[in-house]
Amino acid sequence: MTTHLPTLTTALMLAGGICAQPTLDQATNGLAPIASSYGITSYGTNDMSATYWEGAAGADADYGFWMVVANGGNDRYMVDPATTPTSATFPTATVLVTNGGSDTIAYKVDANGMEIVGLRASVEGTVAFTDPSKELVFPCTFGTTWTDPFVLNFSVAGFPVVRSGTNTGVADGYGTLELPAATLEDVLRVKVRKVQTDVAAIANVYRSYDTYYYYSVDVPYPVMRTSIDTVINGGGTPAVTYTAEWLFGPGTGISEVDPDMVAFTPYPNPSNGRIDLGMGEEELRSIEVFTSAGALVSTSVRMMTSSANSVVDLTGLPAGLYTVKVTSVDGRTGTRRVILE
Repeated sequence: MTTHLPTLTTALMLAGGICAQPTLDQATNGLAPIASSYGITSYGTNDMSATYWEGAAGADADYGFWMVVANGGNDRYMVDPATTPTSATFPTATVLVTNGGSDTIAYKVDANGMEIVGLRASVEGTVAFTDPSKELVFPCTFGTTWTDPFVLNFSVAGFPVVRSGTNTGVADGYGTLELPAATLEDVLRVKVRKVQTDVAAIANVYRSYDTYYYYSVDVPYPVMRTSIDTVINGGGTPAVTYTAEWLFGPGTGISEVDPDMVAFTPYPNPSNGRIDLGMGEEELRSIEVFTSAGALVSTSVRMMTSSANSVVDLTGLPAGLYTVKVTSVDGRTGTRRVILE
């Protein structure tokens, strides 16, 4: 296992910096339908020597993922279930999280937390949980714990399958999170261990997920998620997969698959208001800024050449997650997400 040691600990000690203890609740971190998507950068491997250390539990920790290498990415959409053809399957769902394809999870989000009430996937099909799976409790702060059983019934090739398991969660640490393109303070780490067994006439499948979620207050989607997924099919040899997903990465979402889009890296991110877009030689004609709900809050129609200062000033806007959209002089566009503190 490749271990990446913390890189900010000494600096924090010298500066006397102490992270605030975050608290998550429905208003700040509950998933809800939004107009824009979240761009996700991802890394995955079944090579045990290429994994990344998740950091230590406790207060004022340093979680160093600045070296993690991306090998994928996509957009995640938060959709109102009522607007989809499968809404009747998940009558209690308040939001669907989907990649726009067959990978969709139906969540019920309220003041008590977030639970999975259904899913649409290639193996299980479109199906509701008999007993929902609690993924996060509200309020959640350092030391919060929960245990929750879940049950799902579905069919594969005409054979009925009963999936049952348990989620065990604990908010075991908080501190500074270093991502490849951003450093976030006051991040709460939540560890969830999910153990499940699929029982069917043809075979039984055991599966466990050990997942760390890293949450920043006022960013509903986890800013980082790392997971070890272990599958044992019919008592055979375990298959282990390591994955990571994070926000603010380079080349996330649609911009990764479209080389014609404008690429840029806002800095600093998070920011107190002034952000250098780092446009390089790109020539722009407009810059637009949107809230996480898709509302336009700032627009600048001006010619910005490579010799111009590409700093935009968002001072005065409320803290939270924003999308910056730029349009080049030849009509190409690019987007990046930024955090205002």
